[in-house]
Amino acid sequence: MWKDKLKLEEGETLRFDRKYEKGNLGQEEVELYSAIDPQGQVTSSVQYIEHTSIKAPFRRSFHLVQKDNSGNTLIDDRWSE
Repeated sequence: MWKDKLKLEEGETLRFDRKYEKGNLGQEEVELYSAIDPQGQVTSSVQYIEHTSIKAPFRRSFHLVQKDNSGNTLIDDRWSE
């Protein structure tokens, strides 16, 4: 699962913020999350994108980006099925 790739410290949890679609046919689903520490502070932001090709065989690709509060990239990973 893609959430296993995240860099979370002990006690941090992932909070779902919002989801939206991009592309003229909605072929990209973007999910935004925040990593929250035990004190309730946001420690990093996560963007997960699932792209489905609009032509057969309708392959899917994924992009995961996690950034800390300073904007430094912790994870930038792409893969496909």
